[in-house]
Amino acid sequence: MFAPAFDHYFVALVIFFSIALMLIRPRNIPEVYWIGAGVLLLLCFRTMPLKVAGRAAAKGSDVYFFLIGMMMLSELAREHGVFDWLSSVALRGARGSYARLFLLIYAVGTVVTILMSNDATAVVLTPAILAAVRKANIEPLPYLFVCAFIANAASFVLPISNPANLVVFQDQMPPLGRWLLMFGVPSMISIVATFCVLRWIFRNQLRGIIVGEAKPHPLTQHGKFALAGLSATAVVLLVASALNWDLGLPTCIVAAIVTTLVSIKSRTNPLPILREISWSTLALVAGLFVMVDAAQGIGAMNLTREWLAWAGSLGPTSGALVTGFVVGIANNLVNNLPLGLIAGSTLHAAHASGLIATSLLIGVDLGPNLSITGSLATILWLIALRKENLDVSFWSFLKVGIVAMPVALFFSLSGAIAMRFVFGS
Repeated sequence: MFAPAFDHYFVALVIFFSIALMLIRPRNIPEVYWIGAGVLLLLCFRTMPLKVAGRAAAKGSDVYFFLIGMMMLSELAREHGVFDWLSSVALRGARGSYARLFLLIYAVGTVVTILMSNDATAVVLTPAILAAVRKANIEPLPYLFVCAFIANAASFVLPISNPANLVVFQDQMPPLGRWLLMFGVPSMISIVATFCVLRWIFRNQLRGIIVGEAKPHPLTQHGKFALAGLSATAVVLLVASALNWDLGLPTCIVAAIVTTLVSIKSRTNPLPILREISWSTLALVAGLFVMVDAAQGIGAMNLTREWLAWAGSLGPTSGALVTGFVVGIANNLVNNLPLGLIAGSTLHAAHASGLIATSLLIGVDLGPNLSITGSLATILWLIALRKENLDVSFWSFLKVGIVAMPVALFFSLSGAIAMRFVFGS
């Protein structure tokens, strides 16, 4: 497979620079091109055989199906006004109060993240919220930060809430009952703690009353049908998770059925929905699977496995806190998708479970709230804002994240530790 010495250094350099350029995005060149170029270099210089790269990419099939299904459902909801309706309900429910609107948008974002994944909150809900607050002449920044932060804070309530969950556990996904026992309390703590910190940070902007009148945005019959389809999808996925099935293929199949039925009902062409799927994102994820396999080939997993064993030797409380915080911060250096892949491979190789596995996933999902480069969802959120001629700088995000992330992560990990002592590992 890999030759020793020089080839190992070459592979390490390609992986490092590919991920670094993906995060920096020189000349605004999309992330997929940098990862794709790295994979191409590995193949051209024969430091990774084509068959090995193909097998590595195929490992992500469950994630690809999951992303396709969720993107289809998100676009279906957007096309039929479900997200516009949700944002208008929040705006009217605020009854002129900035603070109440903040709470309602946070609640909407929480529900969307839990049932439709954090990417749906970042990509589809964010523009709808922005449009709604602009119509009401409200300063949008606090409400946009809500969309970004809740997309990560609520992303481990259910296995379907974040594609990274599928990546970390791969073929060892806990059954739904076990998942809720592991992550139910920590995720609720994460949601509440993040809200409290954001509410405190934006306390000055949330004083006063909304002057503009909130106009209703009624949900059409087709929109109601789409919403019913989304609800049915959530039920199916919960059942699939309870039965310990892979979630990707059921998500894709149910999404295709719901899209077909809604299109027939509304007499619209479903092909535009397929065109809105971000195929480049799927290619990016496939490239990252190849990169992680290349890292395994040069022995990088030995280092992460040794580190995980060391963290476990610190004892339950210290080990969980160290694991969660190290992984949480590392997300922001390499992004949570490649880190999730590395973490999943390390868990599998080390046969780790229990509190260490719980704290590792919490770090992968919640850690990206530190900076704008932390997760794919946050990057997609930023891209969605740029399409609306609004930009959030790295430093302005960091000034919020450097308070919100550590507080939520500490209390969430503490909740996981408490649950471990109550119910055992």
